[in-house]
Amino acid sequence: MWRALHSRNSRCDGLFVYGVRSTGVYCKPSCPAKKPRIDQVVFFSSPRDAASAGFRACLRCVPDGASPVVKKIAEVSAHIDAHPEDALTLKALGEMFGISPYHLQRSFKRLTGVSPHEYAEGARLKKLKLLLKRGESVRQSTYEAGRSSTGWLYEGSKTKLGMVASAYKNGGAGRRISYSIVRSSLGYLLVAGTTDGICMVGLGDSQGAMAAALREEYPRAILARQPDNVSDWVRAIVGYIESGEDSLMKRLPLHIQATAFQRRVWTELRNIPDGSTRSYSEIAQTIHRPRAVRAVARACATNPAALVIPCHRVVGKDGSLGGYRWGVDRKRALLRIEEEFVAKPTS
Repeated sequence: MWRALHSRNSRCDGLFVYGVRSTGVYCKPSCPAKKPRIDQVVFFSSPRDAASAGFRACLRCVPDGASPVVKKIAEVSAHIDAHPEDALTLKALGEMFGISPYHLQRSFKRLTGVSPHEYAEGARLKKLKLLLKRGESVRQSTYEAGRSSTGWLYEGSKTKLGMVASAYKNGGAGRRISYSIVRSSLGYLLVAGTTDGICMVGLGDSQGAMAAALREEYPRAILARQPDNVSDWVRAIVGYIESGEDSLMKRLPLHIQATAFQRRVWTELRNIPDGSTRSYSEIAQTIHRPRAVRAVARACATNPAALVIPCHRVVGKDGSLGGYRWGVDRKRALLRIEEEFVAKPTS
């Protein structure tokens, strides 16, 4: 399958699709998009399986069909991606692509899980991050991303970048991130954070792969494997893995990058009681976005802090486990650990 993907073999279209963890998109083998790294790829036997795992269909190769509406929304999203700095109103987009503002809004949200406005905000943030990593000034990057003030980045005391823009510039240059990697019953556990809180928690089979993922997100930050600096967080998380008791987990501070929508979803996930599960549609209903089921699944798939943000408690509408960024077997084990803890008689 990797060879078919790498050679863009159209004869394999329909046999499988592949998801890209870094973008949350799934494609067919012949997709003309830039080839992902092999460690970012996960394969699925069908588009339905990929969607259940939280990935959304690529609007370039349209792996789940090519209806006229899908093609039209693909054109709109591609235009937004290419021009995130433009003031793209529903009326302007509708006139440009020959679709009424009402149907554009409705179809766009149905297919992507977000409104054109929210999609454009994500495109602006993506462009801003790219410009900052290239070395542009914060002010210039903000201007080129289509905003006149850096105030756009901040919501109260929070920032969409997970840190002040000057610290994120060039991959978090100068920002000190301490981390530790320890063994647990679920494999290796990585916990990383700043003085303000946890910025990454991951589970895996390889210490090297997890350290590389942290380095990729913050390429110019000062990464230091200093277990003492994160020992309290590690102790709480390991204790949760071994016992299923999560009272300490809810009090762990987070310092993560997030869009406003992601933050809403992740906050709701932390409100799910220990030993309980919710469906993607139930989460969407709770945050008053009933049609944003795919966007909720995407937010779960991009959760950077395993366990602290318990995305393993979100399942399919039929009760199926769906996907999990750190492996479905680990998801199953976590739910079993929690069920056993809740079932224990209190003394």
